[in-house]
Amino acid sequence: MTGVPTNIEQKQALDALVTESWEALLERDPYTATTAGRKVTGFGRGDLAEAEAVAAAARIRRKRLDSIDISGLDRTDRLTAAFLANLLDTEIDEPQRWWTSFGIAPYSSLFLSMVPQMLFAPIDLTDPAEADRYLKLAGDFADLVEALRERVEAQAGRGWRLPKPALPGARRALEGNGSMAVTAILPADDRAVSEETRTAIATLVDERLKPAFARLIDMIGPDYEAAAPEAAGMMHQPGGADAYRLWLRYHLGADIDPADLHQTGLDEVAALAAEMERVRVAQFGHNGDEASFHELLARDPKAKAPSAEALEATYNRHLDRMAPVFARMFRKAPLAKGIVKRLPAELEAGMTFGYYSQPKEIGADGIYYYSGNGIPERMQMNAAALIFHELVPGHHVHLSRQQENEALPEIRRNLLISTAFNEGWAEYASGLGEEAGLFDNPYDYYGFLSHQRFVSQRLVVDTGLNALGWTLDQAHAYMSANTLEKPEQVTSDILRYATDLPGQALCYRWGCLKFRELRARAEAALGPKFDLADFHEAILDQGALPIPVLEQSLDEWARERAGVAA
Repeated sequence: MTGVPTNIEQKQALDALVTESWEALLERDPYTATTAGRKVTGFGRGDLAEAEAVAAAARIRRKRLDSIDISGLDRTDRLTAAFLANLLDTEIDEPQRWWTSFGIAPYSSLFLSMVPQMLFAPIDLTDPAEADRYLKLAGDFADLVEALRERVEAQAGRGWRLPKPALPGARRALEGNGSMAVTAILPADDRAVSEETRTAIATLVDERLKPAFARLIDMIGPDYEAAAPEAAGMMHQPGGADAYRLWLRYHLGADIDPADLHQTGLDEVAALAAEMERVRVAQFGHNGDEASFHELLARDPKAKAPSAEALEATYNRHLDRMAPVFARMFRKAPLAKGIVKRLPAELEAGMTFGYYSQPKEIGADGIYYYSGNGIPERMQMNAAALIFHELVPGHHVHLSRQQENEALPEIRRNLLISTAFNEGWAEYASGLGEEAGLFDNPYDYYGFLSHQRFVSQRLVVDTGLNALGWTLDQAHAYMSANTLEKPEQVTSDILRYATDLPGQALCYRWGCLKFRELRARAEAALGPKFDLADFHEAILDQGALPIPVLEQSLDEWARERAGVAA
């Protein structure tokens, strides 16, 4: 005996640390616990004390992880270790993010309606123990809303306030989320529940939950607004430049100079604008400028959808066309079906597009909730590009396959760890439609190009607002010149970049470019032995990874494939 731990012992140590980290996350995060199929009995307030405790525990676990020798473990275990290292590093930064994010903005506050809708409907209120759990969770949720108000107050004390232009949308979103939360928690009239329990729930809602939402909305009332900045963007907040870099690292998984990201965006937008000009001339016979062409499109019924039902039919038609292409480019489809539904009306006003909601459990549907805001005036030429991004082969495929992959530990099946992977994959996957010839209709192809330019301009506008001193007017003018969106949608989106999710919108194009780069590297390494479906399987079989870890994974995969080929 040498006293040196064996590979089995190293794996056991890694597995134990992964399980410990996962269970700690589930205890405080009801959304992740529910999507992982766990029974939620309580959850944290999301306050500063919790953030600091998370960071302290993560520092201890990070040291333990560094002491484990993973060199003798298999590829999946080594990637799990790298995945966990990224998660722990992220958790160490939790207090800084607590101070520098606005949980009251439209996208950030979605959890206030999503969590109640997920938690309460499945609970059997005829079981006394389950009824007690229901009341406990409702109380925890009321505490969470109150803690969010305390957070807004504490941030204001440090000079961090949501800027004036974002406040009306934030109030509308909070009102909508509050209404939906109350509806989700109050049992429907036909739901089986004792009168005693029904009364207890109603009392809790009236005495704790509704007042908590009212106090939260009042917190961002006239006094808050009077002291709020006119300018939007993190650089206008105290220490905002450093905070923005922190959020870039969180979303991208890498330290990148905002000026470099800005220039990448400018270059991408210019290249796409040139191709759009070529298409206008060659396929539409239009020799005027872009603005005059878009004026024609605004009156062209082929560029729009007359109703929400027509838009859904368009989405489904494109998905039907993708099906045979998917079978050629991928080895395996998810078990879950991807479907389209309209957003609740309460949420549409503050959201330009919508969001994808992964299956609540294995075998359930993955849903793209689209915004019907502005139909039928709004351009819908990007419908194919958008639905390929959201459902197949984009978000729905990689998230459902990850959720269904029992070869991965629970934490990797259920945790969305990398925005750049998630959004980058979806954008890359959308581009596979063009590669397969699915944008043969000039309207769809022009819409695809405009969609690519739309996400590329985010690199310019996000960095411009948060790091380079752009005003909202500058951002509005640039985005309006480089998208087909209506002014109200442009306003909604630039506020998302500046106040709601700074850095997140960069991940779409930046992540897409990384996937293309990694594919080119694999093609160069393997030559004629490269197989696209195998490359996609190498990605999807390991689930979402931080981009630096994905690079290591795919480089190792290519070396292994080259060795087998040799």
